Amino acid sequence: MKYMLLFLLLAGLSASATDVTLSLEGSLYDTPCQVDSASQNKTIDLGQAVASDFKAVGDTGVWKNFDVTVSNCPQSMTLATITVDGERDKVHPFKFANIGTSKGLALELADRTDTIILAPEARFNAVIDPATHSADFPMAARYYVASTPVTAGTFSSVVLMTFTYQ
Repeated sequence: MKYMLLFLLLAGLSASATDVTLSLEGSLYDTPCQVDSASQNKTIDLGQAVASDFKAVGDTGVWKNFDVTVSNCPQSMTLATITVDGERDKVHPFKFANIGTSKGLALELADRTDTIILAPEARFNAVIDPATHSADFPMAARYYVASTPVTAGTFSSVVLMTFTYQ
């Protein structure tokens, strides 16, 4: 009898459902912006330095300024983002590794506008100028002493830059 009463109570409840339509929209661009030819495959000359001038971990060379520019952006795009990546230094993983023959040095990279140090996998934004449809990323690089002693030799570091747009 208890089961029959429960069944009758449940049968008396009505169920209702509401249909919802969800619309998703977006825009696809063939080429959102172009990296200027002067900014592609760029070599930044950090200059010559004397190994014995770098005495302690954290010592640095002189900043060398450079710019990376994107242009020909569609009118609807307002923001460009750059992500920097590369091999991390084994001692200081927030610096980029030196793959040259000198020992003890790493690469320090910075966003020159805000004076923010950029570690591998860091990103920062630049506003796309609505008049020129371009954006500039002012950057700087320098030697950074990751370990001592610093030895003479070549210095080389590779930084991969990936761009996204909004």
